[in-house]
Amino acid sequence: MDLNRLYKILNETTVQLRKGEIIHGDKPLVDAIKAGVESDKLPGGVVTFDMMPTVAEAADGLEKVDLEFLVIGVHKAKAEQHRAELIGLLNTYPNPDSLASGPSYIAVGAEIGDQGSAFQLFALGKVLGLWDVITPGLFGMEGEEARDAAGRGFIMMTGYRKAA
Repeated sequence: MDLNRLYKILNETTVQLRKGEIIHGDKPLVDAIKAGVESDKLPGGVVTFDMMPTVAEAADGLEKVDLEFLVIGVHKAKAEQHRAELIGLLNTYPNPDSLASGPSYIAVGAEIGDQGSAFQLFALGKVLGLWDVITPGLFGMEGEEARDAAGRGFIMMTGYRKAA
């Protein structure tokens, strides 16, 4: 599979969009950072910075696919221009049985080298009608329950079989 070409297609056809705050994580640490506490006096913990535009800042005309942690905007017209090439790339996926079985973003991310790109690929394929995407929200989960399930890999595609 030509990963360079796949990444080029993903970058031309999709955009990652932030759903929430730019900074999130352990509340005491997030609050201290927002308050401007000096770095040597910050409490311990983990903080994540999502350096991407918000859903509200997205360009008009994108089809948006909510993948729990983030939303992927897909330029459908651009995506259609790359349909045949994307199918050709998918047909050379290194583990076709895994792709056919409906893998999680974790498995696809490990295969293509980046979980964010796996989310982009999931959304692109969904918008092109190549598969559907299963998320915790489809089963009525929301909030912390949905994020926990998603973090354990419960965001997956319904599967793709090599086109004849």
